[in-house]
Amino acid sequence: MKILDATFLIDYLDGVESTREYLLEHDREVYVLPVPAYTEALLGEGNGPEGNIEGAREDLSWGEVYAVDEQTAVTAAEIADEMGPQDPFLSEMDALIAAIGRELDASVVSADRHLTHEETKKVVDVEEY
Repeated sequence: MKILDATFLIDYLDGVESTREYLLEHDREVYVLPVPAYTEALLGEGNGPEGNIEGAREDLSWGEVYAVDEQTAVTAAEIADEMGPQDPFLSEMDALIAAIGRELDASVVSADRHLTHEETKKVVDVEEY
C-alpha cells in the first residue's frame, strides 16, 4: 500500500513521466488518495481555464480515496509534535497525509520538500518519486 500526496496526484494529472514510471514499477500496490490531496488535485482542475473535474476523477479512479477523521487529526498533531519546532514545518494537509501513512502503516509517496525532508523521514516513512 502506498499513500500518494497532492504533488504526486497533480504531477500525474499533468502528465509528469516520473509518476507513471513509479506506478509501473509498483504495479502490485494499492494506492490510497487522501481526501486532502485528492481535493487539491481536483481544485487544480476546477480552477484551470479548461478544467475537467470529472475527467480528473476518472483519471484517478485507480486509487482508493481515503477520508480523514478525528483520529487522523490527532495523529497529524502527534507527528508535528515528534518533529518539534525546527524545520520543516508541515502544513495541515502534509501532516494529515503523513498521519494517514502512519495509520495505515504505509509509505507516503511525495516530491514535496517538506514531506521529503530528512527530519520528516525520521518520523514518517516517505518515498520520493
